[in-house]
Amino acid sequence: MRGFLVALQFLTILPVRLKAAVSDDDFSSSIAWFPAVGLIVGFVLAFSYGALSYLFPLPVVCAFVTALGALFSGGLHIDGFIDTVDGIASGADKKRMLEIMREGRPGALGLAAVVLLFLSKYALLISLPKGTVEVSLVAMSVFSRGSFVAASIFYPYAREGDGLGKRFIGKVKRGGAVMAALTLLAVSAFVFRLNALILIPVVAAVFLACNHYFMKKIGGLTGDTIGAVGEVIEAVVLAIAVVLI
Repeated sequence: MRGFLVALQFLTILPVRLKAAVSDDDFSSSIAWFPAVGLIVGFVLAFSYGALSYLFPLPVVCAFVTALGALFSGGLHIDGFIDTVDGIASGADKKRMLEIMREGRPGALGLAAVVLLFLSKYALLISLPKGTVEVSLVAMSVFSRGSFVAASIFYPYAREGDGLGKRFIGKVKRGGAVMAALTLLAVSAFVFRLNALILIPVVAAVFLACNHYFMKKIGGLTGDTIGAVGEVIEAVVLAIAVVLI
């Protein structure tokens, strides 16, 4: 249960109180719970969408839910997305790219990219048929957090020193990986049914393509790149939902 609380504290702005300081072992055990926390985030977004739909026009509701998705995670993944774009788009060598990503000062390209990301999510949400938005929000949140687990399993850490991503990358235990995978499969089957056979390979292809690119550019992943891929996968899941549901 402590692992779940650590995951909830790390991935959301919910006021979770832990009796003792969070150790590296706590972080390792929390990874298995990332998709479950994604499920909670999805439920919050879905409930907000449903409740606000009785009060406001659809464009307002979709704009609010898009913003809430970023705010509920404390802007953590959006920050990683901006830093990743700034670093990779700099055209510098690996060392300088990692330095730019760590500096955390948003550049013009990163800000432009995140605006396009928000517009894409908004456009996709507003394009979903009525009655399918709520389940799509749940699916995108779970798949996004599930990608964090997969990234931590299959890819090395890019930095030589310490960093946030080092607490997770390479630290997933077998039981945790199975638990995360089962959560992901259950949600995809419930939301997309047989179309999950299309959804999962497409999301996997995007995940592999993004991370293969980072491997070529910086020799591994960081906390920023993991968050960035999670944001991209959210948009991809919504796009697939528009087509399939």
